[in-house]
Amino acid sequence: MTVSSTEVPRIDIPSATEDPAAYVTALLEVAAERDPFHVLAKTPVWAARLFADLPTELAETVPEEGEWPAAFTVGHLFDVDIVYGFRWRLVATEDAPVYPGYDEEKWAPLPRLPFRQMLDAWTGLRASNVALLAALPPEDWQRTGHHGEQGGETMEVMIKKVVGHDIAHINQIYRAIRLVRQAAGLDVAELDATYLSLGL
Repeated sequence: MTVSSTEVPRIDIPSATEDPAAYVTALLEVAAERDPFHVLAKTPVWAARLFADLPTELAETVPEEGEWPAAFTVGHLFDVDIVYGFRWRLVATEDAPVYPGYDEEKWAPLPRLPFRQMLDAWTGLRASNVALLAALPPEDWQRTGHHGEQGGETMEVMIKKVVGHDIAHINQIYRAIRLVRQAAGLDVAELDATYLSLGL
């Protein structure tokens, strides 16, 4: 089934730097009541399915002005797992720790592994973080930390923020891949069916 890209709602999240409160609210709204472990464990799998037969050169192609190439988004998701993996470990082991925000726009162009290795590295890092969260006792989800820009937050809120962030970026990856496939004269029907099957 082929769908128009206009039929797939675009998930836009406000800037974390310019409006931290709106950013957090938007992520939590996207996460809604979804099972966090399902989303966190599945996101790299979903990404790999969307990238399935895409040539690396297209994964690294800018889809339209102002948008990251799909491969850059995977690099960003890897960064997020580094950052949140650290924060989760900090909150699990310290009382009300304080941690800084970071500028994702400045991190995005940092040197990376080749794309397919980057995807594998992120998959492994995410699996490690999910294993950590799954092993924490339920009461640890109410432990708190203090984000330098977004204020106090529980472990549960931190986890839901990543869930919303994952869903928004899977949407972004899909839209970027769709645009570069169309520009290259490649079919998008299977891509559309794959994205719709994710139920996001």
